[in-house]
Parts: sequence; C-alpha cells; structure tokens
Amino acid sequence: MIDAEKAMVSGDGGEKAYSQVFDGIREDDARSVLFHCTAGKDRTGWSNAVLLTALGVPRDTVMADYLASNAYRKAANDALLGHLPPQQAAVYKPLLDVRAEYLNSGHDEGEAKYGSFDRYLKDALGIDLRELKHLRKDLLIG
Repeated sequence: MIDAEKAMVSGDGGEKAYSQVFDGIREDDARSVLFHCTAGKDRTGWSNAVLLTALGVPRDTVMADYLASNAYRKAANDALLGHLPPQQAAVYKPLLDVRAEYLNSGHDEGEAKYGSFDRYLKDALGIDLRELKHLRKDLLIG
C-alpha cells in the first residue's frame, strides 16, 4: 500500500489521473465536483488529502480526515474479514485499512520527486499559484 500510494503521486498513470481530478474541479465554476473510487479510501483519499493540503488545512486535520475511513469502513471490512480464515484475513487487512504511513508515503514521494508540495501541485497537477488562489477563494469560508 505504501508503494501504491507512491505510484499515485509519481507514476505516469497517477499524475494523469490526479491532474484530471483537479482539471474537473478547476473547470467547474460552481466547484460542485464529486470524486470517488471503489472503496473511497485510497485514490479518493489521496485526492482529498491533496485538495485539503492545497487549501491550507493543517496536516493533522488532513490525516484525521483520511484515517476516518477506518471508522466508516469498519463494518464492511469486518464483515469481509470475518468470512476469511485468520491467516488470509491478516493478509487482506492492510489492503482494507488506511494507515498514516500510507498517506505519509504519498507526501514523502511528492517531496522526493518534486522538491515540495507546491511544486507537485504545479508540475504534476497543473495548479499554479493563481489557480490555488482561486481554489482557496471558492472553497474556503472566512
């Protein structure tokens, strides 16, 4: 999952996919965009973490939001794992969870490849300072 998170940041497919997510946000004047994935935790989790971070939300708050998926998905995950033999459940559990080290590896990958989060926004996602200012104006209150 750590490697998957890194690929979301620096892999060719990841850069393309996430730039499309932010193109959708950028192109919708009302900023009424829905983004999701199968489980709503990995690809959606990174999209949301990037958006919140870009908006200036504190990293602790972004992490708490990301980790909330464990609570929201608990019943479904427990049901799935409960039908598996214990050894198999132990293999699948990390794939069903979100963990701080997963999200942190994405941030670390962005820093390693681009030098900073702002450079990741600009170079990988096409969000320059002007667009960032517009996002903040449109999506933040106060």
